[in-house]
Amino acid sequence: MAAVSAGAYSNLTWGNSSHLQLESVLELSPHRTLDNNNAASFIQADKISGDPNGELHLRGDAEIRRGGTVLTGDKIVYFHDTDQVKARGNAKIARQGASFAGPSMTFQISSRSGEMNDAQWEFAPKNIRGCAKKIFFISGEKTSFRDATITTCKRGEEAWFISINKMEIDEYTKTASGYGAVLHFLDVPILGSPWFSLPVTKERHSGFLTPKYGVSSSRGVDISIPYYFNIAPNYDYTLTPRVLTKRGIMIGNEARYLLPNLQGELYLDFLPNDRKTDRDRYALRTLHTYKKDNLTATIDYSRVSDDDYITDFSGNVRESSESVLAQDYTINYHRPYWNTNLRVTKNQTLILPDLNTTRPYERVPQFTFRASHLNYYGFRLRSLVEATRFRHPTHVDGSRFVFHQSVSYPLQGASWFIKPKAQFIGSWYNLDEKTRNLTDTSPSRTVPMFSLDSGFVLERRAPWFHRDAYQTLEPRIFYAWTPYRNQDDLPIFDSTIADLNFTTLLSENMFSGYDRVSEANQVTALLSTRYIDKATGLELFRASIGQRHYFADQRVTFDTSRWFGADYASKNVLNNDVKSDLLASVGALLTKDITASASAQYSSAQNRFVKINSGIRWQPKPMSLMGLYYRYNYSPEDYYNHIKQIDFAVQWPLTDRLYGLFRYNYSLYGKKAIEAIAGLEYYHDCWTIRTVAQRYTTSSNKEETNFFIQLELLGLGSVGTNPLSELQRNIKGYQTRSVAPSITAPYDYYE
Repeated sequence: MAAVSAGAYSNLTWGNSSHLQLESVLELSPHRTLDNNNAASFIQADKISGDPNGELHLRGDAEIRRGGTVLTGDKIVYFHDTDQVKARGNAKIARQGASFAGPSMTFQISSRSGEMNDAQWEFAPKNIRGCAKKIFFISGEKTSFRDATITTCKRGEEAWFISINKMEIDEYTKTASGYGAVLHFLDVPILGSPWFSLPVTKERHSGFLTPKYGVSSSRGVDISIPYYFNIAPNYDYTLTPRVLTKRGIMIGNEARYLLPNLQGELYLDFLPNDRKTDRDRYALRTLHTYKKDNLTATIDYSRVSDDDYITDFSGNVRESSESVLAQDYTINYHRPYWNTNLRVTKNQTLILPDLNTTRPYERVPQFTFRASHLNYYGFRLRSLVEATRFRHPTHVDGSRFVFHQSVSYPLQGASWFIKPKAQFIGSWYNLDEKTRNLTDTSPSRTVPMFSLDSGFVLERRAPWFHRDAYQTLEPRIFYAWTPYRNQDDLPIFDSTIADLNFTTLLSENMFSGYDRVSEANQVTALLSTRYIDKATGLELFRASIGQRHYFADQRVTFDTSRWFGADYASKNVLNNDVKSDLLASVGALLTKDITASASAQYSSAQNRFVKINSGIRWQPKPMSLMGLYYRYNYSPEDYYNHIKQIDFAVQWPLTDRLYGLFRYNYSLYGKKAIEAIAGLEYYHDCWTIRTVAQRYTTSSNKEETNFFIQLELLGLGSVGTNPLSELQRNIKGYQTRSVAPSITAPYDYYE
């Protein structure tokens, strides 16, 4: 093999000695590459002949390199005067991951211009390839294709491809544009466009986005075609016409902006003259955030035209149960040890049939000051001052001032801890009216609280089914004392009875919010144990059990009927039992593929289980799982929280490429399905198709059915309605085949 470096010596610097002067470079940098005119040319071939200053002939594995461009062929003729290359036989041009191959080519290296016939081309970073009848290289920044195809499939297995009459790729604007494009899938043309423009990088460009379509029992055929406007690097807007065959034409609007200290989003969907309701329908959501130094201001506003809008247009069971839309305005200022917050909280409450919706109070406004020091000579100090004006269209209005102080001094060692804590809570009210037999329009309450949290962790070697493991034993004792205060005259603005769980077992107050503080002379005992694999640290087994014991009756009342009317449930005496419900949970890795868990709440007063959640999941390999779950909640006084359900979910391979998807959630009380979803996924090397049918009961007790179909073309995008979020929510552990990352290093495709 012969090799020559033409003009290479002119780029080297010589010192006083006969050695090269080295330059310290810590890493390879693509920015150090010289342009084609100043870079050295390196040529090699099995045989080189001719005049280097005139016409140079290269035969057998011929190659020319300059400035990151590599030209190869069986035979290459280089013309020094014009800096032109003519190649015959297996001609190829490669640069920055893009390659073009054909039987022959002409190319001028300095201007990076030329042409190639009957070419195969490939852009390796995006795994995109194709062919073209003719390719023109124009000034190194543009490449023009005639009668070309695009695909990401393997050669000879083009399940899908796009045929294009003419296409031009502009490296300066990072776009590809052309005309006469037709998408072929399994040799069938399914989508065509007389003209197109699309980005070839992740940079944003104006143009049509992938169309979406689906079918719904309440909306009919649902087709949307978004158009994206790239107004500026920090502004954009998306207009989405959406055709609903049973409703009409909805216009979706999405606008975004990003400024140095301000950013925001605006979403507005408008449906004029809904065919089913014979009225205009709309949904508005706007979010704006201002940040500068220590100041933050936020507006989060949502509103819909009517109570049924979300149920009619949500498309999934989670959104359809939304009943309170927030309208929040917040200003926050923070410093290292303190922060202050001014907030106005309003809402739109949706009143739905067959659903007991409670309209929350509005805060107009709420001022909060918080301060904390977590290590002041070993003490943890926290302080809160809050002043709020509450307003409600039907209930008592008023103002509340809260003063909450706490101090603790935690002590701990390698395997133990003790955390004594003292608190003081004061609440003062100013009520507007006496319509509910109020004896005092300015009630107040001050109360101290004391608690002591302690525990330790013991460890021992304990084999777990022939695995080297160690077991922990973690007892914990929590004591709380709060004196009784009669709070019957205090309104209930934003407080509720806290749900009993392992977290609230270790709290001093059985209520959330500041309208009620429970009387406490109680101790909570918790015991946990775990088996942990010594080699991997994997948790093989865990179990916990806990209960609270009362040394006095709980005399603080929570009489909602007095404040909200007789329709609201009332609990005059919160608790006169000697102990709380018993909580227990257990979880185990039964095998490397099977996990199981269960949690339960047992009421000694009712002598029955009031809550049970359990499940078992088998996942022998990725994208293969089965899960069976049981959920039980005994609440006869609240029909909507009276639950007894069985849930079964599956993602399973039917063949090497075809996967079945299924989830069925059945109510044993209602004797009907709450939600069901079924579908198929087919994976190919360069495309995936998903078909999914979903049926669920909305919050207004209506039956809704949706159909999703999505064709995903690797490297191009997808067509149809994406069901992935619904599959991930319904099937715990659901997975898709991973896609290779699109971010590449500068030398990943070095020739």
